[in-house]
Amino acid sequence: MVLLHIVCENREQAQLIVDQLIDEKLVFDTMISENLLFRELKRDEKRSHKRTLVMGTTKALLFKQINEKIREQHSNQMPLVYAMPIVYMDEQQTLELKKETLKV
Repeated sequence: MVLLHIVCENREQAQLIVDQLIDEKLVFDTMISENLLFRELKRDEKRSHKRTLVMGTTKALLFKQINEKIREQHSNQMPLVYAMPIVYMDEQQTLELKKETLKV
């Protein structure tokens, strides 16, 4: 299992991505957090932007498919997408995640 992070340009993009991933059973559950300060270094210059963060739990084996799906739909404004392993998770929630997400 992994905790998926998707750093979106805005709430609308986040909601579109979440709806698509849930509809296709690529994530089990999600949270959307708005108005986060995103700092980056580009061309030796620090920049700040407001961003919307999507977090969700899923199977690690679905990450490639999730990333490709997001790239297909949002190639002109591709969000930052990465995942972190979930080391411990409630056993019942783990079983439910396995049952409710796409079979791989």
